[in-house]
Amino acid sequence: MWVAKIILDGRNAVIGCRTLKYKVNMTGFPLSYSYSSNYIIVNLSGNISGEEKNKKKFIKEWKKSGGLINLELNEDFFIATIKEPLFLKPVYNSDIIHLAPAIIDENGMESIEVGCFSRIKLNKLLNLLAKRYNSKIQYIKEKKIKSISIMRQYPELTEKQRKAIELAIKKGYYEVPRKISVEELAKMAELSFSTFQVHLRKAEKNLIPFYFSQ
Repeated sequence: MWVAKIILDGRNAVIGCRTLKYKVNMTGFPLSYSYSSNYIIVNLSGNISGEEKNKKKFIKEWKKSGGLINLELNEDFFIATIKEPLFLKPVYNSDIIHLAPAIIDENGMESIEVGCFSRIKLNKLLNLLAKRYNSKIQYIKEKKIKSISIMRQYPELTEKQRKAIELAIKKGYYEVPRKISVEELAKMAELSFSTFQVHLRKAEKNLIPFYFSQ
């Protein structure tokens, strides 16, 4: 199978412009889709992360955008039905396999990973995204897929655990080499080193077994 990972500029898109405005991050995995005369109707599930007040503002404005048909929330997890423009048919069709949730970050940039048995049909999608969203290809290669990251609800974290691990990710704690220490993260969070470390370790304890048991 041909596989590509693409980063595209979503700052002018319905969701990306709002993750940028409210500094939230969102993941979304398409569950099903259908075509109407004017739109592509997509059912998706995902998560929204960020400051609680910003998430509420993001959701409120998303509901008013005209692109959201249905939304069900359970804390940070959501199931939604959205409207996508018809020009995105190369993204939502039987030839394209979504291999992982799309990630739309707080800068409005979107990362997607897709596969296709036909390089020609995959190129059609890549050309569309390059034209519409100024996308950049991180990689395109032929490989055998070992697994697909289907979206399902993440393990429950307390608010303090979630904030700790989000801060660690954002500031580069998990990059190689690390860009920041736990001590520095604790200062940013205005917590003692021991308290912050407990929140971070408990978050890791919940998340790591979850992902490696897939």
